[in-house]
Amino acid sequence: MEKARPESPQPTPAYLTLVSRDFVYDFVSDSYCKAMGVSRDAMLGKKLAELWGAEHFERDLKPALEACFQGQDVHIIEQLNHSSGKRYLQLSCYPYRVGDDVSHLMVFSHDISMVRRLESRLMDLEFKDPLTGLLNRKSFDLVLYKELERAGRETGNRLRALMLINLRDFTQINARHGYEIGDLLFESTAVRVKEALRANDYVFRYEGKELAVILTTLARASDVSVVADTIRERVTFPYNHHGSVINVGCNIGIAVYPDDTLGKDDLLRFASSAMEEARKRDEAYIIFNQGLQRSALRKAKLHSEMRQALVDRQFAAYFQPIVDLGGAVVGAEALIRWDHPALGFVPPDEFIPLAEEAGYTLMIGRWMLYQVCRFIKRHEALLGGRYVSVNLSAKEFGGEGLVDYVRAVIKSVGINPSSIKLEITETESMIDIEDAIDKISRLRELGIEVYVDDFGAGYSSLAYLKRLPASVVKIDRSFTDTLAGTDEDRDFVAGMIRMISGKKMKVLMEGVSSPAQYDILRGLAVDYLQGYYFGKAAPEEAFITLLAAGITLPLPQ
Repeated sequence: MEKARPESPQPTPAYLTLVSRDFVYDFVSDSYCKAMGVSRDAMLGKKLAELWGAEHFERDLKPALEACFQGQDVHIIEQLNHSSGKRYLQLSCYPYRVGDDVSHLMVFSHDISMVRRLESRLMDLEFKDPLTGLLNRKSFDLVLYKELERAGRETGNRLRALMLINLRDFTQINARHGYEIGDLLFESTAVRVKEALRANDYVFRYEGKELAVILTTLARASDVSVVADTIRERVTFPYNHHGSVINVGCNIGIAVYPDDTLGKDDLLRFASSAMEEARKRDEAYIIFNQGLQRSALRKAKLHSEMRQALVDRQFAAYFQPIVDLGGAVVGAEALIRWDHPALGFVPPDEFIPLAEEAGYTLMIGRWMLYQVCRFIKRHEALLGGRYVSVNLSAKEFGGEGLVDYVRAVIKSVGINPSSIKLEITETESMIDIEDAIDKISRLRELGIEVYVDDFGAGYSSLAYLKRLPASVVKIDRSFTDTLAGTDEDRDFVAGMIRMISGKKMKVLMEGVSSPAQYDILRGLAVDYLQGYYFGKAAPEEAFITLLAAGITLPLPQ
């Protein structure tokens, strides 16, 4: 039984009935008889329990009607199992008095079945994922809260587990077979996960290509491994599409209540940390542990303090030398470093992904560009014709207003545009090549050259590279590492250098770390070199001291 408001919109005309104290129909309107599919003669004198069902009448309807006989107005919604299917009636019941006595109840009924079906559809849209039919993120938040609340009240088996499942390979599947097939396989994979669970467990579409699973009433914490193995086996079983074998991979992160934590937010964070770790290690699943907890706490701390770090000037620009073949310093790459007051130096490969997650890359990138321009202005006499390059993130390069911002900073600081270079990765520039060409061309009009960084680590298309009006190509350090390998490896690198040079672009080899590599690269006639062999990234004062000394690199050992 559900309470209803008397002022609710009425989707159908009211059906009027009079009900006696012994719960018999003493009057029924023609419209009510027609709606019920029963003649007036058959309805009159009929007990309500016969129409509504004895159990339902005694449990739900009778208490409400008795309250009305006590003098209350009652408004309820009841479900009637009709021959045409389930019907929902909104009943408005009023005492019908003869003198001081309530002899009958006057009941106005409205068929709201259509409204209920619409509400159910809207509820599905709000709480279910339209592609898979699974419960969605909003449902997940509600169910997880309720499930942990219920577990907290139980005195026996309180174990619950949360799994976050990252489904892999859909980018490649969509690219090769199309989004329609990708969606179909994602839906099928979601069904496989659901079939691996018990009836009282829950599975949700969490976000993107991630699913969430809540395991209820576990006998032992170790049981989660059995479930995870079952999910992995089902998910990774190959699909066959018109003769093509399609594989879907997964990485699962698991956190257990109350073993790992009593809090909903912590449980979610711990499962997320375990999933990320499983993805990094390329393992099927990882169960959260104390080591991951320390990592998660550190990540949360860095995440929350990153914005303040900018305000407190905890970030700084460091400078790694770039040299010509003779070892003379021709410029430097500016690299951001974070000196945390409590944690010390935070590695860039740790805080830069956090900045991307938090949406701070644009803010940090623009701060870095401004700081480097100020550095150039402070030391323009010592720098002479040397330059400093700055990395642009995908968000910076792909976003609106890049060229205008660069122009404004150069003008406000007052530096020569040729003293600063901007670096983009080949992957960033391939996202929208026409936009990349337009922006690089406009930057060149300002007098700023653009370098393509980490070439060879991404798409590695020389045909595409020819279209970009870039000045220098920085070949990824992984190719420098192969120079100590076979003649074939060295010939491959030499061929790459010749082709880039043939397109009127200069070549900078990254990651030079040994005299042997240096000797080989001098023989290959690259233009510039960079790496630990010539010096690590150093703070401003140390780099300026190096320039002032006027010495060639590497420094004597």
